[in-house]
Amino acid sequence: MDVVVVGAGQAGLSSAYHLGRTGFVPERDFVVLDHAPGPGGAWQFRWPSLTYGKVHGMHSLPGMELETGEADAARPSS
Repeated sequence: MDVVVVGAGQAGLSSAYHLGRTGFVPERDFVVLDHAPGPGGAWQFRWPSLTYGKVHGMHSLPGMELETGEADAARPSS
């Protein structure tokens, strides 16, 4: 393993995305570790009403552009 990304929050997912874009292969060249059962970092543990659509100053995750409208529970950025 060449790179270990600690944390699957917005910064960790962004790091993994850009590692992949530069030719690193997931699970061969790099891995993302997090104590939570899924990606998304602190967003998983916030209030249900705290979503990207309602918080100002937040940005989309790379490759998962933020769309206006209803939050999608399947997206880490929701």
